[in-house]
Amino acid sequence: MELIDATLCVKLSVIIVTSYTINFLLVKYMNIIKILDIPNERSSHTSVIPRSGGIALFGSFIIGVFLFMPFSSYLFLFPLTFVFLLGLYDDVYSLSSKTKLFLTAIIAILLFHIGFDIYHFGTFFGHEIILGYGIAVLFYAFAISGFVSALNLIDGLDGLASVVTLAIVSPFAYIGFKYSDTFLFYICLTIICSISGFLILNWHPAKIFMGDSGSMFLGFLVSIIAVYSIQKDYITAISVLLLSAVPILDTLIVILRRILNKTTPFHADKTHMHHVFLKQQSGNMRKTVLIIGLIQILFSYLGLGFKVRDDIFILILYILSFVLFYFILTPNEMRKNNG
Repeated sequence: MELIDATLCVKLSVIIVTSYTINFLLVKYMNIIKILDIPNERSSHTSVIPRSGGIALFGSFIIGVFLFMPFSSYLFLFPLTFVFLLGLYDDVYSLSSKTKLFLTAIIAILLFHIGFDIYHFGTFFGHEIILGYGIAVLFYAFAISGFVSALNLIDGLDGLASVVTLAIVSPFAYIGFKYSDTFLFYICLTIICSISGFLILNWHPAKIFMGDSGSMFLGFLVSIIAVYSIQKDYITAISVLLLSAVPILDTLIVILRRILNKTTPFHADKTHMHHVFLKQQSGNMRKTVLIIGLIQILFSYLGLGFKVRDDIFILILYILSFVLFYFILTPNEMRKNNG
């Protein structure tokens, strides 16, 4: 099947315009919809801003799926919708981090059982790691709920989660094009267009945020295309650590730092990657977002280009990256306190 045809640009334009229009209406009627972000001591903004952008991301994505996908491909939308609704509920009523992690893990188990499963977790020292059903399900649920939370945690600056997600999804679009995979290619293009329409109003100074409904939706969606690509043997499971490096590195480093400080990993603070880089860039938010986006592009390039038969080499590269970024993102005085 031809991936690029005369109608492609029209369909993509419809998705972008739909996303922008819904976001525009959400901003205009923010006082009626009342899904608002009230500034606090951890906020990077000082005025009340709607955090309902996830509605536009989800709505424009669904329209894109209807434009591109046959009805037989719609099954993945059920767990994806549950995650979006979970995030939307959190935006309106607020849920604890533990509750969101647990419920997202349950939804991930549903995703596993509708065909997006993984049992092969890589080749190390020449031996394939194939997990049994029980361990595979538990690891799968932990990994996906963890990644959804990680993407949610980096959504702390105008446009940051949008830019990072674009940097993660674009290589998967390339993979879909390379292998003439209509599902992967069109899903990725739809995500890119949905985010593009949103980013127009989310770029600094932002007029709207994506909220948990948006970040959780995008995190789960990235997980779906990653799992699909692993199943098709386009990538290995371990290479996802590079293709989605920034949110995973950021979360692991913050968790390690909190453990060393003898505080709970669920304790909120201002030590995430974007907080550190924003301080280093003297509060220049746009520059900070672009730098972090470029870092993710570099990791994505490594993830696509690192062709090895044994995944241990990718794991070693990732561990070295973790150590490097830990020292970059942890000020000397903080390391002394940890010591």
